[in-house]
Amino acid sequence: MDLAGFDLQLAHSASSLSAAYLNSILPGLVQHYGLDQDALLRNSGISQHDLSDPEYMVPFTAVAALFLQILQQTGDTGLGLEVGRLVQPRSYQVLGYAIMSSANLGEAIDRLIRYEKLVGKLGHTELKISEDCCQLHWHCPFQGEWIRLLKEAALAGWVTYGRSLLPTEVTLRRVCFDHGDAGPHSLNPERYAAIFQCPVHVESDWCGIEFDAALLQQPLVHSDPGLKAMMDARAEELLREFEQKINLVNELRAVVSDLLPAGEPTLEMAAERLQLTPRALQNRLRQAEVSFKDVVDRVRQVLVLGYMQDTSLTLLDLAFLLGFAEQSSFSRAFKRWFGEPPQQYRKRQTG
Repeated sequence: MDLAGFDLQLAHSASSLSAAYLNSILPGLVQHYGLDQDALLRNSGISQHDLSDPEYMVPFTAVAALFLQILQQTGDTGLGLEVGRLVQPRSYQVLGYAIMSSANLGEAIDRLIRYEKLVGKLGHTELKISEDCCQLHWHCPFQGEWIRLLKEAALAGWVTYGRSLLPTEVTLRRVCFDHGDAGPHSLNPERYAAIFQCPVHVESDWCGIEFDAALLQQPLVHSDPGLKAMMDARAEELLREFEQKINLVNELRAVVSDLLPAGEPTLEMAAERLQLTPRALQNRLRQAEVSFKDVVDRVRQVLVLGYMQDTSLTLLDLAFLLGFAEQSSFSRAFKRWFGEPPQQYRKRQTG
C-alpha cells in the first residue's frame, strides 16, 4: 500500500477524531498486534491526558501518524477492518448510547446522521431508500490509497455495532467500496467475509452498505425511550458546543498549518483568515480553554511527524516548513516534544 501523504494530506484540514473513539479501540489493537501503546502515542504527539478526555477531538494528523506507525510495524493492510471490529458503544460516546436506545434501526440511523460529527469530522453519512432497498453511503472527501483504511474502518464499525443492537442475525445484501485502483486483491477476501458476512465489492462507484428496507422497522434490543430523550438532549448540547468551541479549534489548526511555511503565525493573521477580530478569536479560545500559542505548538508537533517521513527534507527544511526562523529553535522544540534530537529520531526511524 502506498502511504505517501497518509498524514500530510490532512494537515491543512480541520479533520479530527474523538479521543473516546480512539481510546476505545487502541488497547485492542495494541493487544492484537503486540505493540507498545506508550511509544505509539509518544511518537504520534498524542498525550495520555488528551486520550482520556472523552470530549477532546484529536487532530487527525496525529491519528494518522498513529495508524501509520501501526501499518509500518505490522504491514497489515487490513488495519481498517481490525479497527472496525473493535467498535463498541463507548467508542461513539453520546452518539453510541443515543443510537442504542432508539426504538428501531431507522431511528438509530437517523441519529447516526444527525450526530456523527461528535465522533469525528472525516466524512458524512447519507441514507438512500428505494422501494425495498436501503443504501447507507459514507462520503469521505479525501483521496489516496490510504483512504481505504478509513472507509473500511467506518463500514466495519457500522456493521459490528449494528449487529450488537439487533435481536436476530441479519444478512446485508452487499457492502461496497470505491477503492478503484487501490489494490482490490491486496487483502484476502476471507477477511472481508469474516466481518461483513455478505458479498463485498471493492471496485464499486460508491462506499457503503445495502440492506432490505424492512430492516428499518426492526426493533432494537436496548430500546429505552427515557435514555433516548436524555441522550438526544445531551447530543444537541454537545453539537452546539462543537460549533462554538471544538470546531473553532479545528479550523484554527488548519489555518495555522497553512500559515506556518511563511514563518511564525500570529493571532492577528489567524483571526483575519477566520474572519474574526483578534479580540473575538482570543475570547473564543479562552472559552475553549486553549491558548493560541498552545495550538501553534501542537500543530507543529503533529506536522513534523509527517514531514520526517520524507527523507529528502533536511532539518533546515523542516524548520522552515514549521515556521521556525532557525534550525536550532526547531531542534530544541523537537527535543521538548519527543525527548530526543531530530537527528537521532530520524536515524532511529530509518533504521
